[in-house]
Amino acid sequence: MKRENVTYKSTHERLAAEGFLPEQPLTVRSKISTNEKGKRYVLVAGGLESVVYAVDGYIIKNGLRCDRLVLVKYPTDEKESEGWAEVFVELKGVDTNHAIDQLRETLKKGIFKHPSNIIIRARIVAQSFPSNKSNPAMEKAKQEFRKNYNCELRGMKSGQEDTI
Repeated sequence: MKRENVTYKSTHERLAAEGFLPEQPLTVRSKISTNEKGKRYVLVAGGLESVVYAVDGYIIKNGLRCDRLVLVKYPTDEKESEGWAEVFVELKGVDTNHAIDQLRETLKKGIFKHPSNIIIRARIVAQSFPSNKSNPAMEKAKQEFRKNYNCELRGMKSGQEDTI
């Protein structure tokens, strides 16, 4: 169901137009929380409008994909355009290398790319992380994500609060 000539104001508008219903609707929240199998991601939204979409098995049905997409409407100086913070979330047990692959493949998808996405983040919420010194794959991935996707990759513990 591709619409090549349609211009959308944001990733949220595109997802809605293509029939994807959010897991948590667009509304003003001070905190956003999403969880799966005992892992919980928490984003302090500071009273901004936000929406949460399930990605895994819903927006993307095949191949590697992350669990959730959190979109936060972000204030911009330009009155006519929308700015959004886009946070891709993978809720994981311990396999951070697989989580990196899932986030990488999700970031490549055109459906999530839009000029209004002024902040792009990728978060791995895991039971435990190897220390950075013993996890060169995570450090290498952080550099790759920054360079290739203009995206900040970060590992977090379940329930640890994140900020935009």
